[in-house]
Amino acid sequence: MTQHFIKLGEGYGDIYELLKLIESMPDRVERLLALHTIKNDEERTSIAAVFKPTTKGQFQPIYICLEGIPKPDGSSNVRYDAFKEISGKLNQPIIELVVPPSNTYHEEQLYYQQLIAVLRLNHLIPSR
Repeated sequence: MTQHFIKLGEGYGDIYELLKLIESMPDRVERLLALHTIKNDEERTSIAAVFKPTTKGQFQPIYICLEGIPKPDGSSNVRYDAFKEISGKLNQPIIELVVPPSNTYHEEQLYYQQLIAVLRLNHLIPSR
């Protein structure tokens, strides 16, 4: 099985695109993730959706908005609240992990490979 992160971006609109993807294909959503980190002395959160693999080709996409929102701290955070709302609608819990920031790797692709390894080790996505 091939698993890849598909980066939607880091901005406000990108998060709503991720939410629309989730709403459009709720039966394909396997997991919702919140990946917390500290980047440039700021607490940031990436939100991601792991989709079920395709039947042909066994491709498993993981759509991500990389470090696009401030880490939720209990106060109102419109973008994270929208993610929580869709989580509730789908009855799909948000799995939260603390990960290193993407800028600790020279290439973004290496970062994604590391995240895939972490997700596999935690049995959140299947091993090949």
